[in-house]
Amino acid sequence: DVCSSDLRSILAVNRRGGKQGTTMRRCVAIFLMVMFSGWSVIAAGAAAMRDCAQCPELVRIPAGSFVMGADIEEPRRLGLPEFWAKREQPKHRVRIARGFAIGKYEVTRAEFAVFVYESGYAPAPGCWHFVGTEWLFDGERSWADPKIDQSDDHPVTCINWHDAVAYVEWLSRKTKAHYRLPSEAEWEYVARAGTQTAYWWGDDVADVCRYVNLGDLDAQDKFGWDRTHIKYDALGDWKGQPCHDGYPTLAPVHATVANPFGVFGLLGNANEWVADCWNDDYRTAPADGAARLVGADCGLRAMRGQGWTANASSTRPAFRLKMNATDRRFTFGFRVVRE
Repeated sequence: DVCSSDLRSILAVNRRGGKQGTTMRRCVAIFLMVMFSGWSVIAAGAAAMRDCAQCPELVRIPAGSFVMGADIEEPRRLGLPEFWAKREQPKHRVRIARGFAIGKYEVTRAEFAVFVYESGYAPAPGCWHFVGTEWLFDGERSWADPKIDQSDDHPVTCINWHDAVAYVEWLSRKTKAHYRLPSEAEWEYVARAGTQTAYWWGDDVADVCRYVNLGDLDAQDKFGWDRTHIKYDALGDWKGQPCHDGYPTLAPVHATVANPFGVFGLLGNANEWVADCWNDDYRTAPADGAARLVGADCGLRAMRGQGWTANASSTRPAFRLKMNATDRRFTFGFRVVRE
């Protein structure tokens, strides 16, 4: 975690350019805020922990409150289709009364493999993959090999909601601690990390490839999806974000960028399942950050963060996606929460 370095190391790296230098400059600002304003948000996430050698590394998140959602103007400004944009309202204040720990990274293929070996749980083979015109099902793809040059230090993908729940239930039994998926509110609280801008680094979409692994020119060059025409009436044709993030598909979890809470890869890389049943908007959202598990269609579940095929309008803390709980796609992964 670069922000846990001493100040002398931070200042030395701050002189460098590129993504690491940008991250370190942000760390300097954080360090100064902690020293001179008494701000405790970042300090809470500085010390990572894990419950076993094969368990996900965790970051402590403090209690607090935030404004969840976005005004309709934010997604419209970024070109998000209206049917998605309307899911982010009404904005409302949420109070997280108790701190919790969250995965520092998305669950990796190596961590998921330990679960499969020890538990005997076997996700069925078959996974949906994007081809530019549409999503197609491939019976030969799986969490073990989604056919996108994935290794053990990449996020596990081709995971459905039930697979993710099975993993956290096994991890709870293994460690005697209470693991679960984050709620939508908890996920957004961590993704915003004390900010209220479109992205945790600000509102400037031009910076997105510095911080997010998304559908960029690297993906465009590899797959040529920009030369295809989408078959879904509600969506426009796929176009790569006009920048390079360095990865045409998934990035290793340690290669993603940490937000001010010290949590890596919350935006982009892999879509992340959360606990909530799907609701079309926030009119019935609780103010305490709990997952919405009643009064909704629980065959559909919420996802957050978007993945490596998405564009900048959707790789925001406020963006919400609904998916069938049984769907496995080569962008679908998750991270854990421990109470």
